[in-house]
Amino acid sequence: MYVEYTKCSKMMNPKTRDNIILMRNSLVELFKINPSVTYTTGFLYIRQLAVTLRSVIVSKKEVESVYNWQYINCLHLWVSVLSDCDACLQPLIFPIIQVMMGVVKLHSSACFYPLHMHTIRLMLHLAAATNKHIPLIHPLLAVLELCATVTKAPATKPIDLTCVLRVTKGYKKTKAYQDGIFDLTYELLLNYVSQLSQTISFPEVSFPITVWLTKFKKKCNSPKYTGQLKILLEKIAEVSRDITDRRVSVAFTPKDLEKVTQWEEELPESALTKYFNNWLRIHRTVQASQQAEQEALNDKEDDAEKGIQIDEEDDAVDNVSGGEEESEDETKTKKVKSAKPEKSEKQEESSTSDGKKLKKKKKKKKQEESNVELSEFVDTGDVVEDIVLSD
Repeated sequence: MYVEYTKCSKMMNPKTRDNIILMRNSLVELFKINPSVTYTTGFLYIRQLAVTLRSVIVSKKEVESVYNWQYINCLHLWVSVLSDCDACLQPLIFPIIQVMMGVVKLHSSACFYPLHMHTIRLMLHLAAATNKHIPLIHPLLAVLELCATVTKAPATKPIDLTCVLRVTKGYKKTKAYQDGIFDLTYELLLNYVSQLSQTISFPEVSFPITVWLTKFKKKCNSPKYTGQLKILLEKIAEVSRDITDRRVSVAFTPKDLEKVTQWEEELPESALTKYFNNWLRIHRTVQASQQAEQEALNDKEDDAEKGIQIDEEDDAVDNVSGGEEESEDETKTKKVKSAKPEKSEKQEESSTSDGKKLKKKKKKKKQEESNVELSEFVDTGDVVEDIVLSD
């Protein structure tokens, strides 16, 4: 079943996403039945993912054998399995984290930032579910560097980065891509910092983040970006002061792990966590409204095209009927009476063929406009073979 899942997860788009999610959730439930068998299967296929990544690093081949939806969906499956697993599956957590870190570090081009965001999101999900700390601040801040200088390129249509792994070199320089990457990075950065805000070491861990964000805010020339970063810095400072004040009355040392864990569990919800939850709810609401507006606009364009097509078909029919009327008026003589029906038949055939050509042109134009995002902005890459096919 795992092999069938890998075969069916080669492409991700809004139409196939729900089916892939259903297959993944079903497979995760099956893996929970027998943890010992799941460990053997997971060890085998996680090792295959690591071997594929190593072969790309060593031989310096094209990254398409790793940077594809099949590989990412395999990682997503094992992250989902290990996020809610028994103790016998705990040894598989470190290898899958190492593989995902290797995927992020494999290629640093801005064209692959959507793939980096997908992988970082998986690591954040695994860290939150297993209570493990994964150092993700460096890849997050590296992606944020793209937004330091706002581009002056002409406005372009934004695309949904949730179903995209990489974009073309031309699109990565656009303002729409910068906005999309900043929103994704800011969301993941908030998620990462909010997880750290529930730990006793947050003042020390957050110090380098504060220093870097302060420098970035000074050199960034976008008021939208700097305004959001300013709020984040204020929340970090607020939580750091709160935890520092709470640590004053602590009687245990850092080596008393049980007491440290108990102290962290008793912490109330931090200001960063509240801000992250509110920001995420508002952001998703805005995205849903924008998507609904875009769909409504597309429907209006489709209706307008259909109306134009109907009008042109009616004109063609009128031309045919007009030709028939002219032929009837000239049927008084015997010569015209025998010649005009042939002429009307030819006109009807020509008008019918013109109508068919017009329909084909309209259909072709509509397909080109509907696929403008993939053809102009999204680099789908080369077709690669299955990476996991052994039973």
